[in-house]
Amino acid sequence: MRVFVGQRAWLLQRASALALLLFLALGAALLLVGPPLTYERWHALATSLPGAVIIVLLFAALSLHGWIGARDIVLDYIHSMPARLSVLGIIAVILFAIVIRVALTMAAHLSLVT
Repeated sequence: MRVFVGQRAWLLQRASALALLLFLALGAALLLVGPPLTYERWHALATSLPGAVIIVLLFAALSLHGWIGARDIVLDYIHSMPARLSVLGIIAVILFAIVIRVALTMAAHLSLVT
């Protein structure tokens, strides 16, 4: 008998929520401190290596958080195993594709700048 079956998912979701909160706080600090945000400043931030890494990590944390929440909903409400696996597979592919697309986009913008 496994006592803490859902503990790993619960901890991962809380850790991803804390990461998202950190990114939100960094974004708020960026808006409140420093010169006004212009397109040039946003572009410089997003095309810098630290900015690109932060953006990719933000989307990775968001996808992990979304995956755990969606997985729990699917496991609670879809009881047919084939339907459950299909829905979970579709969700996983979509979230993974989003993270890969963001990473490739950021990498492409980094190579254009340097």
